[in-house]
Amino acid sequence: MSLSRDIVVKTLLRNRLRVMSVATAIVRDVHAADDIFQQVVLSALESCESFHDSGHVLAWALRAAKHRSLDLAQRRRLLSLPDEILDQMTSEWSDPTSMVWSDQAEALQRCLGRLAAHSRNVLRLRYADGMSANAIASELKRSVDAVYQTLSRVHRALRQCVERELQHQGQLTGGELT
Repeated sequence: MSLSRDIVVKTLLRNRLRVMSVATAIVRDVHAADDIFQQVVLSALESCESFHDSGHVLAWALRAAKHRSLDLAQRRRLLSLPDEILDQMTSEWSDPTSMVWSDQAEALQRCLGRLAAHSRNVLRLRYADGMSANAIASELKRSVDAVYQTLSRVHRALRQCVERELQHQGQLTGGELT
């Protein structure tokens, strides 16, 4: 029995970060990874009749993203990760028992998008750029205490936002993240 288009789309959207992670790991460009994800969704919609269940859709999407990404990396003459590492990543991301991580990651991504630009900038400096609180304070011409307070406020806001998102999805039990 084949899956409906709605189920295929819901499965892919629910696992968007996993599919994009494969592409991003290979092409190292989040915008290209997003384009690859969109191509995978379109291809999946053309192949709905061949899918048996949502696990099959996810496994297919991860393989399709990997192959499309490798093609793009080859065209751009990028060095990619060794095949055995890519296979291990794909295998781990296709494990349906780790769906909770995907739900939390998706909720966190939505919450990050709602943050004020200044808060996102402080997070970027701290985590993406790996800067210390002292370096951030110098960069932003603020005190170190102000940077720590901002980070603390942002972490608290993100935790509360993710909890609300997961409650809304029915993914939270007992008020704690699963």
